[in-house]
Amino acid sequence: MVHGCAWQVKLSVLYLGCASLVAQPPQPPKFEVASFKRLPPPQRGLVSNITPTSITLRYATLGNCIEWAYGFRHVRVIGPDWRDRPSDVFYEIVAKTSIPAEESQLKLMLQSLLKERLGFEAHRETRDIHAYALKVEGGRPKIQKSEGNGDPHIKVAGRYVNKFENFSMTGFVQNMENTFALRPVIDDTGLTGTFDFTLDLSSFILDPDTGKPILDARGAVDEESAYIRALPQQLGLKLEPQKRPAEVLIIDRVQKSPTKN
Repeated sequence: MVHGCAWQVKLSVLYLGCASLVAQPPQPPKFEVASFKRLPPPQRGLVSNITPTSITLRYATLGNCIEWAYGFRHVRVIGPDWRDRPSDVFYEIVAKTSIPAEESQLKLMLQSLLKERLGFEAHRETRDIHAYALKVEGGRPKIQKSEGNGDPHIKVAGRYVNKFENFSMTGFVQNMENTFALRPVIDDTGLTGTFDFTLDLSSFILDPDTGKPILDARGAVDEESAYIRALPQQLGLKLEPQKRPAEVLIIDRVQKSPTKN
């Protein structure tokens, strides 16, 4: 009887040990070799090169890294001001793996690298945030349905003049959001399909006296104000400030300088 109880105890211990092994979460993928260092403020923008076996980012802000690794643009990230330009914190990241990986795996590897080298910790929440809702002005937009079925693309037609071809409204708001400092843009037009249109921001951006771009409070070209004024006149669309629920990434912890290579 005692021997039977002992056997049952051994089985229980074995079962618990196996269960604990099964319960362990898989380890996130990591680069085999990575160099991560801080650079002095540059006189140029981000330089990036992504291949199936490597990521190279130069003059990258923390915001650049977060956008690629986590898919959150700067307007949907809550954290320290230095994470985006203008900033004195820029990085060079050169990371490699010997086995080709999907982009989704490379993103996870960069997440792991940010955690290891910057102590980066963050969580996601849905919050009411200030946003712009793109709506139709006056009941009818001044844009044409696309005739072709090609990929969306932008042709530069002048200084701050762009021709949008085969663009959905979803694609258009994503393009706008890239230039906006503080608010995401949400498509509330109800328009489906793709469109062709030209947007000329030059008269709203360039100072008529100097010919130089008007800058916002950050020292960046004030494209946000230009869009707000140009859209109703040129495209029959408008940007309406609202508070909307949206998923955001909240930075809980991060250090400016990476640990040594």
